[in-house]
Amino acid sequence: MNFERKDKETRRFRHTSVFLLHTSSRSGGFALIELLVAVTLFGLITVFVLLAYNRVGSQLFLSTLAYEIALSFREAQSSGVSVHEFRVGAGGTFDVGYGLHFDVGSKNTFAMFADQGGVGGDGMLNGTYGTTYNTTGCLSITECNSVVKFERGNTIYKFCGVLADDGGRDVADTEKHEECSSVTPPGIGSTPPADPPETISYLDVTFLRPNPDATIKTSHARQGYRAARVYVVSPTGERKVVEVVNTGQISIK
Repeated sequence: MNFERKDKETRRFRHTSVFLLHTSSRSGGFALIELLVAVTLFGLITVFVLLAYNRVGSQLFLSTLAYEIALSFREAQSSGVSVHEFRVGAGGTFDVGYGLHFDVGSKNTFAMFADQGGVGGDGMLNGTYGTTYNTTGCLSITECNSVVKFERGNTIYKFCGVLADDGGRDVADTEKHEECSSVTPPGIGSTPPADPPETISYLDVTFLRPNPDATIKTSHARQGYRAARVYVVSPTGERKVVEVVNTGQISIK
């Protein structure tokens, strides 16, 4: 009797062990498949996140650049209105206007300058700057105050003097009436307007006391620009425009 009971228990134990072994093998197989699926999904998500990060990061740095240009305009305006002293060597002068200079020879810099002579000044940068920088970026300190250099591949693709009959900042480039450093916007398939205006080689925007108004001058002898616009572009093609109206308003889009 005891032998029969032990034999039944032995057979039951063997059956249970085989079942558990079989189940464990199947569980291990499902875990491996799930792991492979999880790794694949994680890889795909990582790729999408990196692509999104690069694009968002590019937009963020471009926005930062646009705001830096706008703040530089505001700094020049504040310095001009508040009669900030411009130091030249051991001396200094208060009879200055302050401004920003953009040159067709450099797409990743602009200069901040002090136009000496006050009301009698020409409203333009008479100092020089270039790619061989000293501590300020200026090669001559006659009027050049400092140079701002862009990073991460962001560049100025054009700067413009806006004419009186311009359709506004928000219309298409081909519908604007500007005199610019370039008539062709960047990007594949970009085309210039049908009747392009003359191009300019530099743009100077100056502020002089007692008014916050902007004096806008270019390589053309034209007077009466309504505004100045600086267009910046990122390596991935995002664009921003900084506009300074001759009445002193500064905006970004």
